[in-house]
Amino acid sequence: MPFTWNENYSVGVKIFDDQHRRYIDIANQIDALSMQDGVNQEKILMSLIEFSNYAALHFSSEETYFEEYKFPGSELHVAEHNRYREKIKEFLARAQSPNADVKKIAHELADFAVDWLLRHVISMDKHYTDFFNARGIK
Repeated sequence: MPFTWNENYSVGVKIFDDQHRRYIDIANQIDALSMQDGVNQEKILMSLIEFSNYAALHFSSEETYFEEYKFPGSELHVAEHNRYREKIKEFLARAQSPNADVKKIAHELADFAVDWLLRHVISMDKHYTDFFNARGIK
């Protein structure tokens, strides 16, 4: 069942909320793709790469703001991003294996991605809301 965004997940910074919504959309698309009959490894790999690239764009956006505004929690936050990056590399490596069950991997990735984002928003991202809002970033 696709995940649906709601305002409880908002971090109060429009650019990041918009990116989180798009991230969820892509994860839902990957999950839907993983349930299609006849989908091939190349198509799933392309979707996984698109997803990985989008996550990288989002992390880069947050990290640019952290640096520019000297967010005090950036070191721990970036470490979490780095752990995520490593996990995504593992998914991609598994999916590129010649005999990979790419549908299973795509489904696992979609589940992991949504679960990770929700935990990350609540445990990490919400910590920067007041910081950025106080600097006029909403």
